[in-house]
Amino acid sequence: MPEILLVDDNEEILSVNESHLTRQGFDVTCADTGIKAIALLKDNQFDCIVLDVLLPDLDGFTICKAARTITDTPVLFLSCLEEADDKVKGLMAGGDDYMTKPCSLKELTARINAMLRRKGSKKIEVADVSIDRDTKIINALGKSVLLSEREFRLFILFFENKGKSFSKEELLERIWYGNAEMSVVTSLVLRLRRKIEFAENVIGQIKSEYGKGYSLVSPEKVRLL
Repeated sequence: MPEILLVDDNEEILSVNESHLTRQGFDVTCADTGIKAIALLKDNQFDCIVLDVLLPDLDGFTICKAARTITDTPVLFLSCLEEADDKVKGLMAGGDDYMTKPCSLKELTARINAMLRRKGSKKIEVADVSIDRDTKIINALGKSVLLSEREFRLFILFFENKGKSFSKEELLERIWYGNAEMSVVTSLVLRLRRKIEFAENVIGQIKSEYGKGYSLVSPEKVRLL
């Protein structure tokens, strides 16, 4: 039974969402403050976190950043804040999805199930490439490479967004959640580039473009360079 952590200071919303998700077969734990949520995350393993932004003590963005230091559990923001900047801030803080209140309970359930399916997919098989999310090992062209936690998170970000450029500022937020010096970004990108260089003809190649940032160029474009 999937375990869900609901974090919201609105008692009515918390009760309605808890009752609905329980009926859908989830094991639900509730918290009405950020401090309670973080304490629960330290002592328990959840399959998904549904997180409000406006809480009485800590805001949801801060909670998400703190959560990312101890768990990779998917985070779905559920907030009354509906501006595009708020959604971007939530995703940059480490969130996986963002919904606005009021929301359809059916859609909430569907979003949670989609996140659980993505979490349950431990291996990615594409053409001649095998990527194991558990071991952080990439197999390609008969060779293997083991990545560190941050190297793997950076690789997945590039791999799932081929051709999209990420600035150093964006990478600092997504990989370190803003808690590091800018110099570490260049160092991590260089290490990852060296590690996957042997398979650039099937994975792609990490390129930097002045004024835009870093991106993973598709194998087809690599072969034309």
